[in-house]
Amino acid sequence: MKGIRSLVLLLGIVFLFTSCQSTSERDVVDDALREQALEKLKTPLADDSLRWEKVHAAEYLLSLQYTDQVQAVFIQEEKSFGDQPMYRIGIWRVLAQAATSAEERAQWVQRIEAVYQDPTAPDRVHAAESLAKLRVPILEPERRQPDTDPILHLFATWAEAYTSKPAASQAQETLLQLVAATERPVRERKLAAYALRHLGTLPDSAWTHLADLALREPATSEARVFMLSAAFVTAPGTSSGRWQPVREALLAAAQSGRKAERYELAVALSEKGTSSEITLLTSLLDATQGGTFSREDVVDMQLAAAYALLRIDRRAEPALTIPDWIVIVLYGAAMLGTGWFYSRQNKTQEDYLLGGRQMNPIAVGISLFATLLSTLSYLSYPGEMIQHGPAIFAGMFAFPFVYYAAGWWLIPRIMQMNVTSAYEILERRFGLSVRLMATFMFLSLRFLWMATIIYVTVDVALLSVVPIDRAYVMPIGILLMLITIVYTAMGGLKAVVVTDVVQSIIFLGGALLSIVVVCFHFGSVTSWFPQQWPTYWDPLRWGFDATERSTVGNAMMMLFVWYICTTGSDQMAIQRYLSTKDIRAARQSLRVSLYTNLLAKCLLGLVGLAVLAFFTKNPHFLSDGRSLQQQADTLFPRFILVGLPAGLSGLVIAGLLAAAMSSLSSGLNSVSSVLSEDIIQRFRRSESSKADLLKQVKRLSYFTGAVVMILSILVARVEGNLFDVVTKIVNLFVGPLFVLFFMALFVPFATTKGTLAGGLAAIAAACGVAFFGMLGITVFWILPVALVAGVGVGTLVSFLENKVGITK
Repeated sequence: MKGIRSLVLLLGIVFLFTSCQSTSERDVVDDALREQALEKLKTPLADDSLRWEKVHAAEYLLSLQYTDQVQAVFIQEEKSFGDQPMYRIGIWRVLAQAATSAEERAQWVQRIEAVYQDPTAPDRVHAAESLAKLRVPILEPERRQPDTDPILHLFATWAEAYTSKPAASQAQETLLQLVAATERPVRERKLAAYALRHLGTLPDSAWTHLADLALREPATSEARVFMLSAAFVTAPGTSSGRWQPVREALLAAAQSGRKAERYELAVALSEKGTSSEITLLTSLLDATQGGTFSREDVVDMQLAAAYALLRIDRRAEPALTIPDWIVIVLYGAAMLGTGWFYSRQNKTQEDYLLGGRQMNPIAVGISLFATLLSTLSYLSYPGEMIQHGPAIFAGMFAFPFVYYAAGWWLIPRIMQMNVTSAYEILERRFGLSVRLMATFMFLSLRFLWMATIIYVTVDVALLSVVPIDRAYVMPIGILLMLITIVYTAMGGLKAVVVTDVVQSIIFLGGALLSIVVVCFHFGSVTSWFPQQWPTYWDPLRWGFDATERSTVGNAMMMLFVWYICTTGSDQMAIQRYLSTKDIRAARQSLRVSLYTNLLAKCLLGLVGLAVLAFFTKNPHFLSDGRSLQQQADTLFPRFILVGLPAGLSGLVIAGLLAAAMSSLSSGLNSVSSVLSEDIIQRFRRSESSKADLLKQVKRLSYFTGAVVMILSILVARVEGNLFDVVTKIVNLFVGPLFVLFFMALFVPFATTKGTLAGGLAAIAAACGVAFFGMLGITVFWILPVALVAGVGVGTLVSFLENKVGITK
């Protein structure tokens, strides 16, 4: 039966993944056409005879992450034409978009705002439009009613949409009413449609109204193409019966020969065009001067066509090849086979949960590393390096302190106690209430941790490398969990440790392979290193600062406290130390884990740098519509697909799955252990045989997996980049849990009431920092603040209870 069940799961993963592959080709725009389009965008920057065409070219280049020349060119433009009305607004708008810091952006925005606030400025309308394009709200009371210039009012309405969702809905409604007002001047109606196009997707009913208006508008109306363009771009989907007529009407309008129709068509296709429009856009790209077209008209059409081609190119998602899928399937088969092999060696509950207490310390150390370095770290560390720089990696300087503090201070005390569950220690000292609190904290911690792993692996990693419809996210997550449950439930801790070792080799090898590929791409081992500190990285600061996101001191402190708390209170870590034969072997496991972790963090930091260099040099591989920094967390998995050869992509994706499954398997094993020992067996009156206990723990693994899948749906709602999500969710109970063990092991006069009070205070402090920004403290300080608050309150209450008698 086990073999059949495993085969069914394996066939399921093959069918599910292959059925949701994209059939699109990666290179819908070939290299020659891509270079031609890029050259069209760059040429106007060096043409002194062009003005607004140069602005449009610069904005397109910035949107596509080709930032090299833009800022320098427009700084010179500002020196030459910064006092020229109208054009100066375009210059400042480009410089605001090219700014490398919030302060620099604010400098140029303030100049535009100053023009808007000047009633006598001849380019006040241009300023209002630019503020709207920059998504800077205009909130002056005078704009709430149309003044002498209705166009100014229109642009101010558009800008106000960026204050809130209700404001956006109101702005869309107001603009749609203006589009429908046939008695209004045509210029107002077409600019209202133009503003609607920029505001994005409309609700179904509003879009249907807009589509009907556009299709009924007379062909001779100048507003018609703007209305069609707005309807094409703002459609909630392409399944509506009206969408195809809108598309056909827009394409037909472009045959009129007028510049406005062709330009609007190209801009609309940049948002929602497909490979089927490449031939049409190529013809616009090759447009030449003649007839009614001026040179400036031709350049503008060429720029819009070039931009649309490059945007369509980015929307063509790559797909895994057959060799990639073969590698992934073979990996899944190997994990299931390992579980089946070790299932025959587990005779008792102790064999299943602790490997008979005779596990190899080196293998246990690697398993501990693989458990703690999950997909969360595998993706969040490269993403953190790309987005914020190397400050977080300075935490590795704390490893020597971790080794001696944990190895000589915590592990000996833990190993002296012959327990299966770490929380037996708390009951011996404080009674059942503290043990139950610790059990609740641990289960909350690990349930949330595993839920985050599922979310990251499927929703962040796999969706970045495989063009899967989001409807498949839940089935894939369930399938990943089921495979992990099967080999974990079959093989117990022995299977977990062995698969962890294999998985560590796979995902570390995948990281190293990615670095090697980037070295070959650049033709050098070092040329892909940043030549200067990127402006978007956090400045490198030393010392400790609770209000700064990342300093060297903060990173060291966070890593040290996390390791001490995890070593001294987490069942997953304690379970591995207890599976070795003595203190010396447990300490060796810790040392192996730290060395492996050091290697992994160095590799992942280098992966972040390598991937950053690769996409900076090849921005056409980025996903459409977001900047490089906004995609930081997904760039490594995306590189796996676009940067690695066929087959090797599958191997590294197997590494992503390996990182997830190694952690999930350990989580399932340890959570099942705690549920069995600390809840069921603790309150169950009847005696159970060893065989019954083993079956019970295996059933608990399935229950745990089901709860994790439900929680993973909620994790996506947490705000922040991937590193912030991990820190807020996964580390929420780490400090509070260790508070209980600290009180038990190191505070001789600790009392039950004091320990309970300390645990509650630590939870309150962790939640305050993580979700309410307490005192402006950053997420790096969740653990230290929770630990200090918990120990402080626990010690104080215990002291008062023992010495003063206030609590009695």
